[in-house]
Formats: sequence, C-alpha cells, structure tokens
Amino acid sequence: MGKAKALLEIRADFQHLRRWRRSVEQAQSYTFKAVVTMIVTGFVGAVWLGIKATLGK
Repeated sequence: MGKAKALLEIRADFQHLRRWRRSVEQAQSYTFKAVVTMIVTGFVGAVWLGIKATLGK
C-alpha cells in the first residue's frame, strides 16, 4: 500500500512539473512576441517620423 501511494505521488509530481514547464514555455513565447512587436513598432515609428520630417521640409 505504501509503495503504491508513493508511486501515485511521484506521478502527480511529474504531472505538476509538466504543467509548470508548459506554462513557463508559454510565458517565454508571449514575452518573445511582445519584444518583437515593440522592436517592429519602434522601427516603423522611426521610419514614419523620418518620412514626416522629410515631407515637412
């Protein structure tokens, strides 16, 4: 009985670790997408300001 309970606890621990790993991977994916979006937005904004300044002269 004790061995079966220990195996169930180990299984539950691995399931918890898998959920934790997946949530961390998902957070990293969202962070990467956010960083790429900010870089692209900054670049597009800089290009727009350059165009606006050139046309304004």
